[in-house]
Amino acid sequence: MNLLSNDTYRVAVVGAGGTGAYYGGALARAGADVTMIARGPHLEAINKNGLQLNSVLLGDFQVECTATDDMASIERVDLVIFAVKSWGTDAAIKAMASGDMVGEGTLIISMQNGIDSEPQLSAAFGPEHVLGCTATVSALIAEPGVVNQAGGPGSLVIGEMDGGPSDRVTSLVERCLTAGLAAEANDNIEMALWMKFTFICALSGMTALTRKPIGEIFAQETTTEMYRQVLSEVAAVARAKGVGISEELVDSTLKTTQGREPFIIGSMGHDLIAGNPIEIGLLNARVVEMGKELGIDTPANFAIEAALRPHEGGAG
Repeated sequence: MNLLSNDTYRVAVVGAGGTGAYYGGALARAGADVTMIARGPHLEAINKNGLQLNSVLLGDFQVECTATDDMASIERVDLVIFAVKSWGTDAAIKAMASGDMVGEGTLIISMQNGIDSEPQLSAAFGPEHVLGCTATVSALIAEPGVVNQAGGPGSLVIGEMDGGPSDRVTSLVERCLTAGLAAEANDNIEMALWMKFTFICALSGMTALTRKPIGEIFAQETTTEMYRQVLSEVAAVARAKGVGISEELVDSTLKTTQGREPFIIGSMGHDLIAGNPIEIGLLNARVVEMGKELGIDTPANFAIEAALRPHEGGAG
């Protein structure tokens, strides 16, 4: 379906946790036909009562939307929001490919942490379906069927993976803006993806390592310095891969994060505290892996990996 069409716009949210439900819920409120892929009590609650979104950015509202755990049952959609935890990527891609969800004209945007999602989705469905995307929001499932968004800018940055402008990116951004989302197009999405990766490795890595929110981390000189070192190491790896993240951008990222809500804890920190599996393998450990390949020292990221690897599978 053409993005400029006046027909019903169909969206599938693969992984309707906090992040996926926030963006998918906004599109549903704006009139899109949204299907949430969820499981367990969260799925049951959405089907029974709809999705309740409590947001400091969008306000509090409830939307009716379909929820399912069977992706093979979903007909072709216009947009897939891919928001599963990284450890569920392979299974989610296999389930997506089992039906007709992705067809001609379907666009896929990933809201995952890490730097590997777009290549994986492109390999599975073809690069013509995949746009680069960064999503920055602090949103969590408060109880089944209820998502609270308490922090973060709620921003979406979207672009063609090979760079440059396109009508389909412009149209998708306009649709997101109409839904009240802070969306923008970016002609250099590779840089944006690496900037998000740099940011999230420090935020999630340090809040998981310390089990503390950023306000308490930045209140201490030692943890602030380690936070900056994590940023700097990821930036060094990016530069070795040809992505121009300068030390000035490292400093500006640190300053911007210090200005955020002091209660923020990264998603890996929340998962660790809750006893859930954590994404260490796709974040700080991935930085260490790439650093070894490129001859870049990454001691701060290694320390985080070493401390958190025993928790990778969760408490269960």
